[in-house]
Amino acid sequence: MILNLVNNAFYAVNEKRESTPRPPEGGVAVAYKPTVNLITSAYTPLQGGRGVQISISDNGPGIPDAIKDKIFQPFFTTKPTGAGTGLGLSLSYDIVKAHGGELKVETKPARAGTDGEGGGSTFIIILPLMNA
Repeated sequence: MILNLVNNAFYAVNEKRESTPRPPEGGVAVAYKPTVNLITSAYTPLQGGRGVQISISDNGPGIPDAIKDKIFQPFFTTKPTGAGTGLGLSLSYDIVKAHGGELKVETKPARAGTDGEGGGSTFIIILPLMNA
């Protein structure tokens, strides 16, 4: 599940890197630096107890609002034919829900006309910790 989210983040930043215009010979380079972060932290659910929050963020192109509500649906993919099954996010969502958790996304599409400036997505997993 986490590996799938990290792989998707790497895919997103690579796609943005490849689509960032290259300067003409002798021109000034666009300073896009692909970045993927994974952060874990303690979390206190509203209903009490303890939990953990795992955030996977990238500075890729972001997810357009038009498809944001579809990304957790089975077989939905934005990748080219043969590059993705459309099951990764759906299965990740189902696994998190089956463990009493929550999987959500915060995203900001890159600004048009700015050589891809801005943008990025953060997938947040919240899981309750069971008492031992």
